[in-house]
Amino acid sequence: YVFTFLRFYVLRFTFTFTLRYVTYVTYVRTYVTLRYVRYVTLRYVTLRTYVRTYVRTYVTYVRTYVRTYVRTYVRTYVRTYVRTYVRTYVRYGTVRTVRYGTVRYGTVRYGTVVRYVRTYVRYGTYGTVRYVRTVRTYVRTYVRTYVRTYVRT
Repeated sequence: YVFTFLRFYVLRFTFTFTLRYVTYVTYVRTYVTLRYVRYVTLRYVTLRTYVRTYVRTYVTYVRTYVRTYVRTYVRTYVRTYVRTYVRTYVRYGTVRTVRYGTVRYGTVRYGTVVRYVRTYVRYGTYGTVRYVRTVRTYVRTYVRTYVRTYVRT
């Protein structure tokens, strides 16, 4: 008797395909085994050959998750700030004459409007001066506009 044992492996094919967020790699591995080759010698020569073939398929899934996160953040910030400031300042004193004050107003940089109102009222009673009242009124109006744009990636 002669016994021969043969085994060999064949990697049949490999293919890949890609779905959304998932990459599948499929390996199909085929094992082919020649189990026996048996030669029997008797009075009359008889040749018997047993060939058994096993085909085993292994499917391996390799999952690859690739995520690309691109965020573009665009923000436009527009703010208009309007403030009116009114202040009245009253001071008392002693003076001889009566005067009426002036009004001044102007424009300052960066969109700020400042109005400055001064009013002087000085008065007396029957030829004699008793009180002096000074009234100062501040009127300030702030107009500020902020435009900010954020771009974040």
